[in-house]
Amino acid sequence: MKIYQVDSFTKEVFKGNPAAVAIMDGPLSGDLMQKIAIEMNLSETAFVKINEDHCDLRWFTPATEVPLCGHATLASAFALWQGGHWPKDKAIEFKTLSGSLFTSLDSSGLITMDFPANYATTAKGFDKTELESTFGSPIQEVLIYPAELILIFESEEAVLSANPDDAVIAKQAKNGVIVSAMSEGENYDFVSRYFAPNLGIKEDPVTGFMHTILTPYWADKTGKTIFKAFQASARTGEMQTELKGNRVILKGNAVMVFETDFELPSTSH
Repeated sequence: MKIYQVDSFTKEVFKGNPAAVAIMDGPLSGDLMQKIAIEMNLSETAFVKINEDHCDLRWFTPATEVPLCGHATLASAFALWQGGHWPKDKAIEFKTLSGSLFTSLDSSGLITMDFPANYATTAKGFDKTELESTFGSPIQEVLIYPAELILIFESEEAVLSANPDDAVIAKQAKNGVIVSAMSEGENYDFVSRYFAPNLGIKEDPVTGFMHTILTPYWADKTGKTIFKAFQASARTGEMQTELKGNRVILKGNAVMVFETDFELPSTSH
């Protein structure tokens, strides 16, 4: 089985968010996919099965399978095109647990992903005391999206300087805690970070899925529909986002780190 490692949402190796992409030539059990994800030890490992007119796609963290992952989708499309598995001039439909996702290359070479928009709701009556203590900054708004908690801060600096306690974060949401604020610079519209110890990730470097929630939120707040977004993790990452009806368009770059052949155990199929 061919496995690629790709850095997503960056033009530079060792930045953005790394993902492993396994191109399957036959069926694998969910248990084996999970073991491979643990072995790869990245925030996400994507498993791709190529069909004639679409690809099947699943994502695993070292801890669990997840229903949607943006950076590993971008990595999967990039690996398919770069590895010669799919024509570069042909869009890719990925069939996933979150429905069909569509990827293509735009005229500037950016990878474009078409995802469903996700809408968070206000967490009414939420006690912010413990979270404001662990973040050390006042929280402007608290939102929820089924397995995520979203915290909107008044200042960009509160997002950039955040170093929350894992134990506090772990009990606040099933998956993770998203933090975001309007950018105070000219290069970006909003900044964000994602902490997900329950998924085996202290902090995710760059999170496509998170931007399917934040893009509709900031569109509602600003009246804009197109954004330049910056994820302020240690590795950093950036993307362009657009709200189009009930879809979010994410655009980003990717770079290949390495490719290798993975010898499957004889009892894997």
